Order: sequence, then C-alpha cells, then structure tokens
Amino acid sequence: MNDRMTPLAAAIFATLYPASAALAQRAPSEGTRLEPVVVTATRRNENLQDVAQSVISISTEAIEKQAFQNLQDVIGALPSVNIVNSMPGRNSVVMRGVSTGSAEYRTDSQVAVYLDDQPMTSISQQVDVRLIDIARIESLPGPQGTLFGSSSQSGTLRYITNKPDPAGFSGQLDAELGTTSGGEESYDISGWVNIPVSDNIAVRATGYYSAEGGYVDNVLGLTLRGDRDNSAFVEEDWNDYTTMGGRLAGRWTISPQWEATLSLISQYSDADGAWETDPALGDNKITRFFDEYRDDDWYQASMNIKGDLGFAELSVTASYFDRDVKYEWDNMTYDQWRSYTYPNSLYDTDLTFGTIYNDQKQNRWAYEVRLTSQGESRFQWMAGAFYEDVYDWWDYGTKNTSLTSTTAWGWAQFYAYVAQYQGYDVAYPLPATDIYYQNIYDKTIKQKALFGEMTYALTDRWSITAGARWFEYDRREFDIYSIPQGLPPYPIDATLGRLEREGVSDDSVLKFGTEFHFDDDRMMYLLYSEGFRLGGNNSQRAASTSLIPLEYGPDTLKNYELGLKSQWLDDRIQLNAAIFLMKWDDIQLNDSIPRSGGGGFWVRGTFNGGKAEQKGLELNGTWQVSDRFILEASLFAADPEFTEPTTYPDGYVLPAGTVMPVSPDRKYWLAAEYEFPRFLPLNGDFSMRWSYSYQAETWDSISAVVDNNRDLLVPSWSTSTLQFGFKHADGWDTALVVRNLFDEEGYNYLSSSDYSNSVGTIDPRYRYLRSLQRPRSISLSFSKKW
Repeated sequence: MNDRMTPLAAAIFATLYPASAALAQRAPSEGTRLEPVVVTATRRNENLQDVAQSVISISTEAIEKQAFQNLQDVIGALPSVNIVNSMPGRNSVVMRGVSTGSAEYRTDSQVAVYLDDQPMTSISQQVDVRLIDIARIESLPGPQGTLFGSSSQSGTLRYITNKPDPAGFSGQLDAELGTTSGGEESYDISGWVNIPVSDNIAVRATGYYSAEGGYVDNVLGLTLRGDRDNSAFVEEDWNDYTTMGGRLAGRWTISPQWEATLSLISQYSDADGAWETDPALGDNKITRFFDEYRDDDWYQASMNIKGDLGFAELSVTASYFDRDVKYEWDNMTYDQWRSYTYPNSLYDTDLTFGTIYNDQKQNRWAYEVRLTSQGESRFQWMAGAFYEDVYDWWDYGTKNTSLTSTTAWGWAQFYAYVAQYQGYDVAYPLPATDIYYQNIYDKTIKQKALFGEMTYALTDRWSITAGARWFEYDRREFDIYSIPQGLPPYPIDATLGRLEREGVSDDSVLKFGTEFHFDDDRMMYLLYSEGFRLGGNNSQRAASTSLIPLEYGPDTLKNYELGLKSQWLDDRIQLNAAIFLMKWDDIQLNDSIPRSGGGGFWVRGTFNGGKAEQKGLELNGTWQVSDRFILEASLFAADPEFTEPTTYPDGYVLPAGTVMPVSPDRKYWLAAEYEFPRFLPLNGDFSMRWSYSYQAETWDSISAVVDNNRDLLVPSWSTSTLQFGFKHADGWDTALVVRNLFDEEGYNYLSSSDYSNSVGTIDPRYRYLRSLQRPRSISLSFSKKW
C-alpha cells in the first residue's frame, strides 16, 4: 500500500488519531502482537480488519478458551445479538434489537442462521449447534440481503466447521464433568480426528455426547380449581438435557486447481421436564401435571466443489437439511381457564385438562454457484446464482384423554350433525379422538436469486462497493384447523377452517459502500444496505371477520452505518466501532384482534404496521497488554422505538415513541486472561480467565410497553465465568470452570400468560413464568491434542 497521503487525508487522519504517533513509539515483541483473523463474511477470505462492515468472529481457540458449549453461551459475547430462550433448542435470535416481541411464531425470522454455506433458519426454534470442532462463528449484524437473502433482514449468524486437511494427522479428545448448585451432575465427552488417506485425500470425523443434569423441581401442587394434585409427576431436578451428534467430512484435492468436499452432519437432542420457574413457588420450582419432553433431530448433507479458473474462483455448493422437532407439554392452566370462561359450550371440557403437542418438520434443498474474481486488479467482483426449495410442516394442537366424556364432545357431535345436514364433508358421528384442537400447516417456498458485488479501488487507499440481489419466490401454503379433530371451527363452514393460497413475487435489494484506509492499520467505512422479509397469508377464518387481512405484505429494513477498523501499538490493540441507523418500514405485526378480547381466540393474524428506527453504537476491542495478559471488551448501546403511530385493524393505536420489545438499550461483555510465569517444576503454564456479560432490561411484548405492564418487563441480567487452567507442553490441558460465578437469577424468557385469578379463585401461582439461567455450576475439563 502506498504510504503517501493527500493533504485532505492527512488532515482527517490527524483529527481522528491525534495520539497515533505516540502510540506507535513502543514496538513490542512479535509474541505480543494480535494475530490476524480471517473471515468469509463477504464470501471471500479476508482479514477481518479489512472488511467494511461490522463483523465479530469467534475462533476455535476462543470457543475452547471461553468454555462455550451452545448458542446461549456465545450470545453473551456478541454485543449486537440477544436471544429469547425458554429451554435448550428453542431459540429466537434478535440482532441489533429489531423485534416486535417474543411470541412471533408465524412471521418469518429476521435473522438467518447458516451452517457453512447452507441456510438452516427457522422462526422461534433456531438450531443450536453444539460447538465441537467449529472453525469459527461469524456474527454479521445489519441487513445482509445481497449475499445471504431473505431471512438476513437484520443480520446473519454463521457456523463454519473445520475441514479435512491432507497435510497431516491430528486429533483431539475432550471431557468435562461438573455439578450445578441445587441440581444434578453434568458431563460431556467429545473428540475429532483428521486422517490423511493419501497425499490429496483426507477424512475428518467428529463425535460428541453431553448430558446436562436438571435443576428445576416439579413440586407437589393442585390444579387451578384444586380438584387434583400432580403427585404422580413430582420429581427433583426434572429438566435433563441430552445432546449427541457427529460429523463426517472428506476432502479430495483433485489437482492444484480443483478440490471437492463432502460433509454429513447430524445432531439429536432430548429435553425432559420444564425449564420455567413459578415465582410464587421459589427459584427453579414449577408444578406440572405431565412428563414434558422435547426431541430435536436434524442432519445436513452437503457437497462443495471449488476450482481455480485463473481469472476467478468457481464455487458450487449443493446441500440438504432435514429437521424433525416433537414435543408435548402440560396444558392444565389453559384448559381449566377455557372451561371456566366458556361454560356449557364447545370449549367446555369440564375443567379436565390435557397437553399441548407439536410434530414439526422442515427440509430444504439449497444450491449456490459463485464466481469470485482473483488477481491484483483494482476492479474486484463476485457474481452468483442461488436456488432453494424449503418445505415446512407441522401438526400442532392439544390433547385431552377425557375429551369424549366432556360437555365439549356433546356439542361437537351436534355441530357435526348440523354440518353433515348442510352438505359439508364432515363425518357424523365424529370418530372418537383425544385431539381437542388441531392445526396442520404445510408451506413450500421455492426461491431463485441472482446476486453480485463489485468493488473498485479509486486509489491505493480508497475504494467503493456496490451490490444487488434480485429474487423471486414461489410460495404455497396450506393451513387447516379443526376443533375437535375432524370438525371445522364453529360457526360451521368448511372453508373457514382452511387456507390454500399460492403466489409468486419478486423484488431486489441493494448495497453501497465506500472505505478509506488511512494506513495499513486504520480504516473507515460508510455502508448502506437493505434487508427484506417476505409477505404471506392469514387464515380464511380470521380474515372473514374483516379484522384481519387475508394477505400481508413484505417489510423492509434500510441500514446506514459508519464504521472504524483500527489497530494500535504495533497490533497490540484492536479497536473497532460502528454507529448505525436502521429504518424499518411496513412492519409485520402479529396479534389477536380485538385486543380488548371477546373476538374469539381464532381471530389472530399478521398485518403491516408503520415505521420504526433503531440507532446505536457498537464497540469491540482487544488489548494484548503483554505476552501473558490480554483484555477483551464489547459494547452495544441503542435507542429502539416505533417512529410513527400504527393503527391496528380494530382501531387500537400504537403510539409513536413506543420502545421496541426484546430490544435492550445496553449490552456489554468483558474478559481478561492472564498466563502465570512458571513457578513449579512442571512442563506447562497456568492461566486464569474471567468473563462477564450484561444485558439491560427489555419488554416482553408491544402491549406490555404500551400498557406499562411491568410484570412483563424482563429485568437486566448478568453472568460471569471464571476459569483456572493448566496447559502442558505435551498437548494436554485441564481446567476448573465456574459458570454463573455469582449464581445470578437472570432470565431472557418470560411467559405473557397470567392464570392466577382466572377460574374464580385467587391463586398466586401460574403468573408470568420465566426460565432462569442455570445456577452456578462447577466443572473440571480435560483436553488432549495430537
């Protein structure tokens, strides 16, 4: 890079960095320099400090040093990301605080999750990949629509696995055993091995098994009506969680110019019990009347071929993702509330109760072809094509084993008789069933897209970038409701419990940016990017009330970002910052109408609202104080609000200035690590590491903010981890890890339901349940590398 600067650039540099000369006077040894971090956030290998957008990368080494195990652990170290997590595997991820609440199950996700080059995004159940043999995790806040598509409206989270390497044999074995305060023991074991089969073929295999002991007690108690107890289900440390999985990958270096990689990844998790706490019963205590469970089983198969064409690199990827989620949970409170509220009707199951069940499947084929320019030209470019076929299906509802002996069943038979008499295809008498309510949903989206980016270096220091993505979606949806199974919803009209719609839509998003390098260590950039989310349909039954539209349109997000990437003291200090303004338009809102109640529980849907803005600051930095001491920190500060009044279909007005829910105005993370000088006759080094994360309070929902219902205000929370480790020169490590060091009771999930006075009695229980973070846990880990 040319070291000469124009007078204007010199003036800007002097203004921004008046202390740069003083900082540069100290020249540390090579051992104290921060290592460069390579990321693929722009779909090409680049030094993170040269990427003109906000990016945080967490490497294999960082994952291991910080004892990260799952997505919730990682989120604490990502300043712009927060999560709603009611239990393991049920993750709703929010980036830069762009959210309308914690109960959005019908609108598409605003954050894309990728495993290598394949999207694996879901709405409120984002996949929780076990962090074993992961090359890095990349967090890309802000719209990533040009390169990553629809669900990247507010950001993208990427898991990138380590690949086979024919250069030599290597492997690792890890084990950890721990205990939780007031709970059971936990343990996990994992390992990987990289085997060169020949000079140009290698295989890499990874396997893991973990068992997290429970800490929530299912305590003895009565139903809301006090007519029975749960003695058959009482159990201490009820909420066990088991995860097992593995990966198998092979890489063939066909020639110096071509290589092919095949990969198969699978993971299964089993969650038993409940993670919620009932504040009336004390910490980590709940009263449930069913042995709850949740099973999550998924696998991914992929193939990638890369070729050096001289002028460009060709990348061709084909992948398939398959996921099956099943769960069944206690539904006593809702069942008894419904019977009490709607006596002597189709909704009266005589205060008996049952369960909520769900059987949910997703599979997706994805294909992508990219050409990425190579060489030293001032003009660099990328062009690609993408095709995806996504299928989502679920069978969701409630069960009641006593259904056929209740008042509701008598009414159901009557309505079935009327429906058959009127000529509808409804069986009479209804076949016996225990399914009181059923919703079968079936959706297919076929997407094709063309995308590209171009960068031109105007000078050795100044470049401009433009990108675009054109996309077309073919969307088909089928949705059917019955109550009970086999009977269309009342009033009887077979069309009102059914939705069948399809349509094709297309649009495009743009990206523009410019960056200026003051020198080899400092760069400033400006970025404009756009994100989008598809529109969709509501149920015919809800739309027939004229309160909910049959169709709703897409919403869009525009991002304006000014950022700094910098290194100081001869690469001992790295400081990156970004200020941003994001404008959200035609916001998709999902709610029951009318909000005051009385309209029927089925009158719920999605509609387009007004505008919102999120403006804020991101900071992250690392300081290699010495070859033994390192400090790390990140900060997120923002001001999220709806900026214009939004009128709901029933006339309710959401005022301008309303704070966005699930959107903290502050979040920060701190870490320090010190390696002690050798003071024992051991061939190794002792170290200590401490980390601390904090998140400010958030509102659970829009209505909670407007009504100032402080019962639905999630308090600020924090957690910290302390580690003492020993690294031996022979390649084995051991560590004592204390998670949630101060035994904090923070939570990020809060139920919006209050059944404490819903059946004619005063009961302090079942009021705004919450899932507390795991109490203090202490574990001993061991790792051996070859």
